Amino acid sequence: MVTIFVATLRTPDLRLATAFDTGQSQTLRFARYVISIPPAHRTDAIEWPSDPPNPATDFVTIEAAHLSEAEFRTSIKWAGGNRRSIRLFVHGYNNSFQEAVYRLAQITADAHDQRVAVVFAWPSKATPLSYNADRAAAAASTEGLARTIEILAERPRTQIVLVAHSMGGWLTMETLAKMSREHRQAKFQQFSNVILAAPDIDVAEMVRQLEIIGQLPRPLTLLVSRDDTALLLSRIISGGRRVGADDVHDPWVQAAARRFGARVVDISELTTADGLGHARFAAMVALYSKFHSQIEDPLKRHYAGPGVFVFRTATSTLEPVDR
Repeated sequence: MVTIFVATLRTPDLRLATAFDTGQSQTLRFARYVISIPPAHRTDAIEWPSDPPNPATDFVTIEAAHLSEAEFRTSIKWAGGNRRSIRLFVHGYNNSFQEAVYRLAQITADAHDQRVAVVFAWPSKATPLSYNADRAAAAASTEGLARTIEILAERPRTQIVLVAHSMGGWLTMETLAKMSREHRQAKFQQFSNVILAAPDIDVAEMVRQLEIIGQLPRPLTLLVSRDDTALLLSRIISGGRRVGADDVHDPWVQAAARRFGARVVDISELTTADGLGHARFAAMVALYSKFHSQIEDPLKRHYAGPGVFVFRTATSTLEPVDR
């Protein structure tokens, strides 16, 4: 059983009392779900419910409830206990509400690290042809994500791992830039890691965002792969080189990593059920216990600070490119 907390700017789904649809809301709403993971769950996969859902083979939502903001705060506090560690997930383009919740359920089940799981569900239209509409929805969601970060960071010494995928990476960077401009960046100290997986961000935009944000307390982690077909399509639609398709052997990428204090990791060796190579990060989660100290513990001998790396699946380690 995996518990998922939700903060969302989606509008309530009138057909399903405890779900949310694709509409944009100005009100930040909260919810809690308990997802049953099937015994034969395969790493990085979402076993979508059949009709009727079968807990033996499918992800099944067995509890669902809307929460007030006060109930959300209290629930997060009790779920974390004394450990005070949260994973905040920001989904990408073309994601339904159910997909966002189930993806975080998969990540939580595969990671086995007991972090409190929170998804920020912005109102993607969840159709392949809605790229520009999703970009507009993400742009309108920065205050909602900023407020979510501030709520999660209210409890002293809470550590937050922020994981953002695809267009969610752009939303995350725009949010951090907004918080920096508004002098709200004190909460950044509680990030134990900010991970952008296959970030759908134009390189020039990323430089602009980083110049506003400055260096985070810990190196920003970028998970990239040159053969990401989804980012190739994004480049065709919007123009501009995408950060998530960066080449870690490119001297410009290496110089930029040093300049901005970023950790750029090529994860092309990972295989995933996603035929586009865009969701490789989901397969990386199951290996997290083997390499997490490389990106979360600066006191470890093999800590991977700012620079460029290749993730080696055979050893589950980040290998410096210049070794």
